Amino acid sequence: MIDRFRDIARALVAVLLLGVAGAAAQTAQSPTSPNPSAASQAGSVPTAQAPAQPAGPAGPQINIAEITARANRDVGVNIETAINGWQHELDRLESALQKPRLRYSELNDLRDELQRVRAGIEDFWKRLEPPLAAAKDQVALLGPAPAAGQPPEPEQAALNRAGLNYLFGLLSAGQAAVHSANLRIDQLINTIQDIRRKNFTTSLLQPVPGIYSYQTWANLPDYVPSATSRVRDLLVEWWDSVRDQNEVLLIGFEAILLWLVLTIAAWHGVHRLRRWAHDGEPPFWRRASSAAGVILLRILPVVAPIMFLYGMIAETHALPERVDWIFYSTAQSIIIIFAVNALVTTVFAPWSSQWRLIPASDRAAARICGLILTLAIAYGVTTLIYVVTRIVQAPFALTVAVAFPSSLLLAAIIVAILLTPLDGQHQERMPSLRWLTALRIPIWITVAAIVVCALGGYLALSRFLAQQLIVTGSILSFVYLLLLWVDGLMHGLGDDSAATGLWLKERAGLEQRRRKQLVLPIGLVLKFAVLVFSVPLILLQWGYRWPDIYDWYSQFFGFQIGNTQVSFGVLLASIIVFGLAYAAARVFQG
Repeated sequence: MIDRFRDIARALVAVLLLGVAGAAAQTAQSPTSPNPSAASQAGSVPTAQAPAQPAGPAGPQINIAEITARANRDVGVNIETAINGWQHELDRLESALQKPRLRYSELNDLRDELQRVRAGIEDFWKRLEPPLAAAKDQVALLGPAPAAGQPPEPEQAALNRAGLNYLFGLLSAGQAAVHSANLRIDQLINTIQDIRRKNFTTSLLQPVPGIYSYQTWANLPDYVPSATSRVRDLLVEWWDSVRDQNEVLLIGFEAILLWLVLTIAAWHGVHRLRRWAHDGEPPFWRRASSAAGVILLRILPVVAPIMFLYGMIAETHALPERVDWIFYSTAQSIIIIFAVNALVTTVFAPWSSQWRLIPASDRAAARICGLILTLAIAYGVTTLIYVVTRIVQAPFALTVAVAFPSSLLLAAIIVAILLTPLDGQHQERMPSLRWLTALRIPIWITVAAIVVCALGGYLALSRFLAQQLIVTGSILSFVYLLLLWVDGLMHGLGDDSAATGLWLKERAGLEQRRRKQLVLPIGLVLKFAVLVFSVPLILLQWGYRWPDIYDWYSQFFGFQIGNTQVSFGVLLASIIVFGLAYAAARVFQG
């Protein structure tokens, strides 16, 4: 498929160069430049041999070498050398992609190199665009050439026209090379994504042989001390290689101080968000509007110090690849455990029933919180052990011994959660729990699939399904709470007793009727922002990487057709801005 695309690109460049050669065909070759293909070489690409200029009628004698040097000088680089460099790099990367059984690390390196080449092309285009636009304007100012049968224009004017046409042709050929190279890079990136998806699917659907074999489990007592020793030696070797160990200890101490400060701030923040001075329990919209903030405040004291610790150590000391993976996996497991705990304790509120979002008895809420926390701990710890055994290249039997029972354990904990009755009374103005009842069906199906896959030897697929239930499920739950927060915030805009509505009334002087007119457009903007924020987090759980997601978002928020920039995101943002402007006009008009 890549070869067919390259042939199309070659044909496209060849056609453009033929057009450029035809535009400059009225000029003849200068005696100072006897090579007839010099002009074509200045703007050609190695993937397409530019044809020599056809012999035209006698015309003004232009200095092709001088015009080529002027084009290179205006752009700031040698056009031919730059284009040849891209094409050689792309040929090399294309050949590398044709190798069988490429690993994820190799694909990532190839993608990084493609991005480096693209950055060079973008820099070249920024240099090329101004002189190209200037040459185009100068050619337009000359007007059309005299038609056949009309008196010829003065010799100097004809010479200027020929030189400008030739200069414009060189720069246009460079533009064509830029577009062709960008198209080829897009195709190669798509190829990398296809290979990565195939590898991901193959690893999920590949059964592990010998999970019931006696030899797989007989030598486990010997494998565990060996793997533990490898991990310990790996970390000790890194620690001994650190030049300034006191600096690492200082970073750890700073992370502890950051955790202490954020913990105190989070406690005060949660207390402030859950302040309710009125009689009775807070309404549901008030609970929902505070839930997302409470979760963020509870996660922040853990996430921020861990990211600070990992980032500072990785930046100040070059971590070996395997040590880096161990630190990263450890940080990821800790964040997952505390994030899930913050989410479930906020939703079920086992010690503050007045802030509970799902009707349940205190006993059921405490039981569900304990089971979900146990599930998160089991998943985080077993995932970390699973990754570490692969990093230190432990015997495969040890990896099986971690993945097989952990999948069954996670399924058992999920079953215990599903069998726990809520025993709660539905309160007024709370959303219906029919969606929760309907959600149990796919969860039961997923649990059954986890057990079947584990027993059938598809351990990677069983762990992937468990990851979707725990991590992706937590992300979707948090997104749902954010959407409820938006609804609660919008409800507060029109309520004089709410902090938001009271503030707008006192500070901005907006009456209740005017504030309600702002609810719809502001709510749409906030919900759109929530969805845009949540999609990358979900895609990461499905095997995509940040560069892939960045490319998708770049295409959504802006892509180019010819010289025209088209963006669905900008169009949608324009509609939202129009809605806000319309609402503001309605407000100020009364």
